[in-house]
Amino acid sequence: MPISLGLTLRAGVRISAVAALVSAAFPALASPQAADSGLAAKLDSYVQGWTDSGLFSGVVLVAHDGSVVFEKAYGAADEVTSRPATVATRYNLASAGKMFTTVAILQQIARGRITFDTRLGDVLTDYPNRAMAQATVRQLLTHTSGAGDIDLFGVEAAATRARVHSVSDMVAMHAKRAPDFAPGSDQAYGNFAYVLLGRMVEVLSGEDYETYVDRHIFRPAGMIHSGFVDCTTDGADIAVGYATVDGKRVRNCATQPARGLPAGGQLATARDMFLFTRALQTGKLIPVALLKTATKPFRKFMGLGFFATDYGGSFAPEDLRWGHGGSSDGECTDVRSYPATGETVIVLSNQDPPACFAIAKFPHAQRRSRNVALANRAE
Repeated sequence: MPISLGLTLRAGVRISAVAALVSAAFPALASPQAADSGLAAKLDSYVQGWTDSGLFSGVVLVAHDGSVVFEKAYGAADEVTSRPATVATRYNLASAGKMFTTVAILQQIARGRITFDTRLGDVLTDYPNRAMAQATVRQLLTHTSGAGDIDLFGVEAAATRARVHSVSDMVAMHAKRAPDFAPGSDQAYGNFAYVLLGRMVEVLSGEDYETYVDRHIFRPAGMIHSGFVDCTTDGADIAVGYATVDGKRVRNCATQPARGLPAGGQLATARDMFLFTRALQTGKLIPVALLKTATKPFRKFMGLGFFATDYGGSFAPEDLRWGHGGSSDGECTDVRSYPATGETVIVLSNQDPPACFAIAKFPHAQRRSRNVALANRAE
């Protein structure tokens, strides 16, 4: 039975004591020879290095078999005020929020309303571009539909962001646009496909996207600190991201949508994202069999709506992982679960990439290195 430590590293806590606890609950990732050489100490030192360099601030959470074994906040939640981050700080998820749209679509599939082969035009029956309307749910989920991006990002899109708010408004922006390539013939990551999927959820469920995600994903998963929050909202528990515009540091509201949308941008804590992964793993949100189908490598870096493996190519079975990353100005997120080893790693940051991605890879890489060393010693 896994031991639930709810462990949070704080200033003044002896690393040796923490590592000893990790060694007991997380043997695959902690050294049996010396507690100080365990994952907690190595991970903390690694993340602190990124923090001291000014390239990372955020929260790191590691779990094993459903139990949190490491959770710590680093740096500032606001670089201007120097307000410190805590494990309760909420971060913009960037594209990691696409997983909510994926789950919402999978819920429609589980209820028999659509299939992976349902076409966009079967649900959005008045969709203007008939070539795009032929794209299937499978193609939209895997970025093989040719849907392209959405013109809501960058300083130059400020006027558009001021007038476009609803998901249907976002769809209307590019509904007449032809796909960049014939659906299914190529793959190119973009945001508009997930806006289309979000609109499909609205039509199929009769609920607006935000209400649907709150009622059918956040609440059932126990994600009480997650939601759709205006970018300009100030709060003691909200991390602030910044962008450089004309040589000046400004809040990243100047370059991105004001609220979360089906393509991402919701706010959540690291602990809430852990609850999200657990709700998926235990069948609380969708059937476990459907999750397994959706998280198998489908094309290059994608499963059916989740990142799968490490962006394509060959991989060892123990390295198979699912989740989603995301980045934008002043945002970097990575959520990954390794089914074969029981690890879940969540890194949320209000700094530009790549620090959060490097940190998210570290625990699994350390486990592999240790296992190789132990195997070599045994020989």
